[in-house]
Amino acid sequence: MKGIIISESLVIRKGVSQILSSEDSIESLDEGYMCTDIKKDKYDLVIFDLNRNTKQYIDCIKDIKQNSDAKVMILDFYEDTILFAKCMKLGVDSYILANIEGEGIKYAAKLLSKGKKYFDSDLVENYMKKDNLEEIRELTKREKEILICISKGKSNHEIADDLCITEHTVKKHTSNIFEKLNLRDRTHAALYVHERGII
Repeated sequence: MKGIIISESLVIRKGVSQILSSEDSIESLDEGYMCTDIKKDKYDLVIFDLNRNTKQYIDCIKDIKQNSDAKVMILDFYEDTILFAKCMKLGVDSYILANIEGEGIKYAAKLLSKGKKYFDSDLVENYMKKDNLEEIRELTKREKEILICISKGKSNHEIADDLCITEHTVKKHTSNIFEKLNLRDRTHAALYVHERGII
């Protein structure tokens, strides 16, 4: 993938570039200061370092998701739940808290190159713990675990490995989850986790 990191911080731009320089899925990574820098070339991956002044970034992310096939990865230093919800609605492909280790960023990039998504596990689990919806209470403990895994972008095979169950069992639980929560697909399930009072 050809990528670009957008950040107002030179240190962050250089740091992310250095981390991803050894990741095979990244052919090259340009650096940009503003959203307009994205227009200079065609990118497969756009990484945003979001700060408190995010309106320009939100508009930029919306434009990217509507008018290109580029993957969008968010680095968030503030653990901003409102920002997280907005980004999920826009369809970002990865959302990472900026305290993640370098290997985590490389792993996320590798997943995106394979057409998968990646969201910070601590962030997702913290929101799941709020668990204050009647619909959520209808889920069994195992179904909640699988819903968390789905919201992280994991495949049935990966979930089966993580929970030491068969893929058939995962599919059965997933079907039950979708029926109980009236969800259409896995993307809808991930959005559900972040849009409802779970956030």
